[in-house]
Order: sequence, then structure tokens, then C-alpha cells
Amino acid sequence: MGLRVVLATSAPEDELKILRGVLDVDDAVSEVTSAEDVGTAKPEPDIIEVAIGKADVGPDEAVIVGDSVWDVEAAGRAGVAAIGVLSGGFGAAELRDAGAVEVYDDVAALLANLESSVIGRRAAVGRSA
Repeated sequence: MGLRVVLATSAPEDELKILRGVLDVDDAVSEVTSAEDVGTAKPEPDIIEVAIGKADVGPDEAVIVGDSVWDVEAAGRAGVAAIGVLSGGFGAAELRDAGAVEVYDDVAALLANLESSVIGRRAAVGRSA
């Protein structure tokens, strides 16, 4: 799909190192943001704005995948579409009420539906432009 994936977290560097080891996604991640990149945490949009800057895309081209209402609210404040996943302890209704445009049970369900998701639709528009 030609996507740039930015891991955007408000975690400090030492915690980010552990998270990256657990996630084992470095081969799929283009850029990373952490607490050191911003002065305030989510739901402030700062980390999202840094992430889309690192991806070199506009807010209308970006999509955030998050598992908390703070992720979704931060995306909305940055003008970025948000997909919610139910791994963070929040329900689908809570994520939608916070502004999520789509909600999936987990990232595996999102991956299984990637082409029909807002990510796939935006990637298709980018390929046709």
C-alpha cells in the first residue's frame, strides 16, 4: 500500500525501548515519537502533530490507530482520522463517542480489513492521484 507507519507514544524513552522489544514491529515502522518529542501528553494533539510531521503527510492524509479515548481525542484535535481498537480497555461506544471513525476488536481484525478500512481507502486515493 506504500504506507508510512509512525509509532507515536507519550511513553518515555526507557519505556519505549521495552515496548518496541515486546511489539517487535521495527521492520514495519518508519519513524518513532516519544515523550521527549513533546511537552504535553495525549489528549493534547502534540504527539500526533509530531508524528504526521515525521511521516511528511497532512492531517487529511493520516490515520491514527489507538486503543484509548485519549488517542482518539488527540487525533481529533490534530484533525486526523482515528481508528479505535478494543485492546485498551475502552468499549466501542466510548471510542466512537470520542471520535473514532472505525472500531475493530483488535489490530488483527483491522489488518484483516485493511483495504476496506479508512487506511485502505486513503491509500487507494493516494495511488490514484
